[in-house]
Amino acid sequence: MKFNFNLKYFISWMIIILLINYNTFIPATKTTNETNSSSTVKAKVWDIIKTIEVSGVAELVDEQNLKFNKTWTITKVNFKAWDSVKKWDIIAEIDNSDWYVSIEEAKINLDNSLLLLQDLMEWADESQILQSKSNIDNAEKNIIIAEQELINLKNSQKLNLSGLNEDISNAEKELEISKNNLEISKNDLDLFIREKTQSLWNSEINKSTTIKNIEESFKTYLIDIEKNIDELDSILWYSDKYKDEVSVYEIYLWAKNSNYKWQAKSFLASSILLYDDLAIEIAKYDNNWNIDDIEYILNQILNVFNELYNANDYTYKTVDNSIVSVWSINQSDIDSMKSSTLNYRTNTSNKISSINSTINNLSTLTDLDLISETNKNSIIAKQESIKSQELNLEKQSFNLENSKKLLAETIKTYELSIVSKENDISSKKTNLEILKLNLEDLLEWATASNISKANNSIKQSQLKLDSAYKNLEDYTLVAPFDWVIRKIDYMVWDNITTDTDKYVYIENPNLLEITVMLDQIDIVWVKLWMQSTITFDAYSTTPVNAIISSIDTTPTSTSWVVSYEVKLVLDDDNFTEKILSWFTADVEIITESKEDILLLKTSAITEKDWKYFVNLVKDWKQVETQVETGIASDGMTEIISWINEWDEVSLTTFVSTTTTEEETSTSLFSPPTWWNRSWNMSGPPGWF
Repeated sequence: MKFNFNLKYFISWMIIILLINYNTFIPATKTTNETNSSSTVKAKVWDIIKTIEVSGVAELVDEQNLKFNKTWTITKVNFKAWDSVKKWDIIAEIDNSDWYVSIEEAKINLDNSLLLLQDLMEWADESQILQSKSNIDNAEKNIIIAEQELINLKNSQKLNLSGLNEDISNAEKELEISKNNLEISKNDLDLFIREKTQSLWNSEINKSTTIKNIEESFKTYLIDIEKNIDELDSILWYSDKYKDEVSVYEIYLWAKNSNYKWQAKSFLASSILLYDDLAIEIAKYDNNWNIDDIEYILNQILNVFNELYNANDYTYKTVDNSIVSVWSINQSDIDSMKSSTLNYRTNTSNKISSINSTINNLSTLTDLDLISETNKNSIIAKQESIKSQELNLEKQSFNLENSKKLLAETIKTYELSIVSKENDISSKKTNLEILKLNLEDLLEWATASNISKANNSIKQSQLKLDSAYKNLEDYTLVAPFDWVIRKIDYMVWDNITTDTDKYVYIENPNLLEITVMLDQIDIVWVKLWMQSTITFDAYSTTPVNAIISSIDTTPTSTSWVVSYEVKLVLDDDNFTEKILSWFTADVEIITESKEDILLLKTSAITEKDWKYFVNLVKDWKQVETQVETGIASDGMTEIISWINEWDEVSLTTFVSTTTTEEETSTSLFSPPTWWNRSWNMSGPPGWF
């Protein structure tokens, strides 16, 4: 830019510039900062309940499962489910026609024995000999039939036991898979907690770095605004600062369109007013890291740059509409000013884009409390999933034990049936030998020994007849006591076989017990009459109050795991739902509870030499403090002494050290105060 040269003004301005830029420098100093940053929790007063959670099964105390021991067809069912019965009532009967046959056979055998004795006293004729031989043939056929039945029974035993063993093997494999899945879930939870803790820390570092950079940019933006205003003022001569430089060339500056200059001055004036307000807001800002405050200041800065952009744009148009004058302004002056204003406008546009980007970036900073709460909810969900897996594992173990018990009972039943059938075959063979001896006796003269044997045969036949009468009990199911039939599996014309798994269930529904198995760690905490809560799978939304009624201290060992049997009874008059035998339930035994006590996260407590310590946060420092602890449950521990409610305790600590060198300077003069104009504009107090 070309101005009319004035030596007096030139010398004066050079002196002012030298004084302004004269600084007194202080030697560089080193500063070391140590930053302790930690995740903290607060001690709070709350309630705590310590419980033992296990799975159990309901059983009716007075309950029997009645079953026919004979294989035949049901002919009568005298009761239905939920009918009341009296002791000795006949509930059901099977076809007893074979019983009548056995009675008749026993009677015939007895008669034959009597006749044999009679025959011994007489000579045997041909018909008696033929009859004896026929009896021997029939006895041999019966032995063959019985032996085939024994073979069929053993084949059935092999098939059924194979199926039960396969079920147990599959259950053991599923149990092992569940154990592996539980271990995987626990490892996944540990990894998840570590990852989320690190992520939260990174988010906090990113947030603090971003905010710090934004805060440091405030003063830089003020300097850029002040510089641009001064540059425009030097062209437009808006303030008194350049009033002495007014020259004749001014009339040529907007000669083509004077409206551009008035528009440029208007936007410049608006920029100056917005700048003054902005400087006051920045001076009041106290580095509080409040996102809303920072965004408010950034928007004010953006408003100033928007006005400056318009001022630069209209200044460019003003210069572009100038007229060349031989005496005051030439084309090179105009081109120089156009180039300068174009650069001003471009720089302002870049600043606007940068500020908008900063505001957008600021709005994307995640709320750390929200992240922490989300992580907490995710961790709780995973912990609940693990607890559910553990309960399912207990149920699988319980079901496996029941399957093994069923296998043992089935083996015993088959063994008894096989022994019974073998005894029957042995009896038939013995009878065959007797028949053969009788034939021999017919062919010989009667002797004292023959007569004695005949008498013994009469006694044996009488015993068989008496036994046949007694066997009538096997053809009926009789109520063993007075109460209720809960269920009848039998229907008329059902065919009962050796592998039929059908029963009549008779019970006293008022005496219900829930059986649970506790390991050696939990059994030491329970006592008789201890309060508990039971949730039956059939009524999953209705918890029931119960108490411990018995504790069996006789240990049982399964797969090297020692456990003890504990029984509970319901203690809830409001619960009226029907409970059946073998209903499964989740049992929560309350071993200890306290109200309104001081609690702290267990993870914040460390143990050293059988003593417990926490890192208490005071004045931004961590102080290792010994504490006295009480009960613990669900990740919380009771604090008895040495810290108070709302005290802040560190969970994890990260320490970083930074060293910086600073060189300070003191100016003989304050910064330019060009804004102290005739319209009473001034800079923010205490800014420099």
